[in-house]
Amino acid sequence: MDRFWLNTDLDTEARVNLLLNVMTLEECVRQLDQICLDEVENEDLKAGQGSIILASSATAGNDAQEATFAEKYDALQKVAVEQSRLGIPIIYGRDVIHGHHTVYPIPLGQGASWDEGLVERGCRAAAVESSAEGVHWTFSPMLDIARDPRWGRIAEGYGESPLLTGQLGTAAVRGYQGDDLTTPDAIGAGAKHFVGYGAAEGGRDYNSTEITDATLNDVYLPPFEAAVKAGYQTFMSAFNEIGGISAAANKELLTNILRERWGFDGFVVTDWNAIAEIISHGIAEDGADATRQGVEAKADMDMVDRLYVRHLEELVQQGLVEEASVRRCVANILRVKFRLGLFENPYTGQREVATQPHLDDARQAVARCATLLENDGTLPIREAKSIAVVGPLAGATRELFGTWTLDGKSEWVTSPLDAIGQLAPEGSTVTPVDWDNTSLTQHMTHQRDLTIAVFGESSNRSGEANSVVAPGLPPGQTEMLEKLLDLGKPVVLVLIAGRPLILPSCAKRCAAILYSFHPGTAGGLGLADVIFGHAEPGGRLPVTLPRHAGQIPLYHDHKPTGRPLDEYHRRGPGHYRYLDCPGSPLYPFGYGLTYTEFELKHAKITSANTEGISLSAQLANIGEAEGSTVVQVYLNDPVAELSQPVRRLVEHRRVQLGPGSTTEIAFHIPPERYACHHRDGSIRSDSGRYRLWIGQHSSDGEMLEVNIED
Repeated sequence: MDRFWLNTDLDTEARVNLLLNVMTLEECVRQLDQICLDEVENEDLKAGQGSIILASSATAGNDAQEATFAEKYDALQKVAVEQSRLGIPIIYGRDVIHGHHTVYPIPLGQGASWDEGLVERGCRAAAVESSAEGVHWTFSPMLDIARDPRWGRIAEGYGESPLLTGQLGTAAVRGYQGDDLTTPDAIGAGAKHFVGYGAAEGGRDYNSTEITDATLNDVYLPPFEAAVKAGYQTFMSAFNEIGGISAAANKELLTNILRERWGFDGFVVTDWNAIAEIISHGIAEDGADATRQGVEAKADMDMVDRLYVRHLEELVQQGLVEEASVRRCVANILRVKFRLGLFENPYTGQREVATQPHLDDARQAVARCATLLENDGTLPIREAKSIAVVGPLAGATRELFGTWTLDGKSEWVTSPLDAIGQLAPEGSTVTPVDWDNTSLTQHMTHQRDLTIAVFGESSNRSGEANSVVAPGLPPGQTEMLEKLLDLGKPVVLVLIAGRPLILPSCAKRCAAILYSFHPGTAGGLGLADVIFGHAEPGGRLPVTLPRHAGQIPLYHDHKPTGRPLDEYHRRGPGHYRYLDCPGSPLYPFGYGLTYTEFELKHAKITSANTEGISLSAQLANIGEAEGSTVVQVYLNDPVAELSQPVRRLVEHRRVQLGPGSTTEIAFHIPPERYACHHRDGSIRSDSGRYRLWIGQHSSDGEMLEVNIED
């Protein structure tokens, strides 16, 4: 048979159609199937297997997985390419979430950087390292908006802001896919989970969601629309239902919105076993019915449950599914395979990767992502005769990786304790203190000038299937912190976690609090850089830190009520909705200190019309050190068809200034930034009155008002 589709002079669509026209129905169905690596057999490959997932369990982020091995994958690929009738290459997918061998901070930590360049570099490093070991495609990034720290998978996303998530998600695809998808070190990016998974009730993983059309369109969909515009090749459907319909069978989402409204032309893969779970959602009678619904909604690839392989041919023969529907799904998959250059270069071979530049960049990323919550001047530590280092994570190595690190090299990690010992000022004595012996801990720390307490969560306390009802410090840590503080010596609390933790009241007594969402391979060295002033703490919270678990969900862009007190953004005393707790957060979205002090003044609107709103302010570094801050702009539409958030992030910029320096910073907010869902279903911006704030966090800044006329 002449394989005309291998002619690279033809455009992609012509090649897809040439191949599709010679495929049998059985071969089409095989392309829609993704199988686990440990279940694949030669007969699958010879029949034209579409994809192999390089994972062996439904929650691979919690389990030890077989290391990636290009030689093994090439051997399987050779069977598929040389022994199947049409020689269609397999596409290999792997959860490369925040690094491969070099592990960067978890996505929530990267969200704290507010830095698109950092995210792009981290994803580029992951693509270079993983592609050298046979990975073609990653199920990353997660673009779910997460407002509930009980939900373990909050670790995988960029936080609670649709704008910030969309921007960092756009940077991620540039890193993974590069400028040319056919280059050997590019991998396909996969936007997940489409859509609303982060709204799981009670923070319980895989749970039901209740999302209105307005919230769906204004909060949960925008990051995914940005993903389509950025050129993502794949989407992953979510586990949850929307309006009673499973996301894997939701034609409104997968066809009407994703393909017809936004023009997405890549392929959709379901999440693990999600076609079978259409039955569990109570909207399919059996596997055949679930298969029919998935294909009709355009869920192109069935991950691991193999229901498409079992039922789809018979459904077509019975007239219950149109063969054209099947072929449309196949075309979407073939299109991505051609774009990735798999037909021309199906084998990985041997490729060496220089990882030291990745390690150096990851170390800088740790500092940029670390958020300073409190500081009485103790940090940075310039001199200290004796330092005690204590805590369950002081000697951590692999625990610094956080969730979903299948290939991280723990032998590359320097623990916080060892890093502090290496970077402490000359003449300082660093003493590790036994965490398990309370009396000895108290005695040893009492003899030292300063204690660095490295507390927080291990890597298996967050991520998929790791929800908690009380997202605070694990048992025993609060009690130990109180004992350390009662000794009367300064305590620097370094928190390492996979979620926003509810901090105990005694934490406010610490000399400083440095918060790091699981920082990855270079976590120990990067945090020590900040502690000793070799780098500034660059993080700003991408999520709200509540005072109490009873406040959850708590987020900056909440709606007003009939009797608004605006408690989230209240900075002084006032009436509270709770009898026993203020309504405001402990630390608001966007918050973070640095080693100098900044002042914003003379904020003003410079223009406002149908092309957008322009505003400016003066930023001054009034401290004694050079540093950077993230200037943020928030907006409220006080009178709209549908109630709008009291404040939502519409722009931000990091500014670096030397001590005593002042600069003018200007912003332009285009209309699409304040467009919103209307009663007729349209999404548009309106004329009328708007309120804006320029500040250094979501509750900062003096209000500006402006009127936009038609």
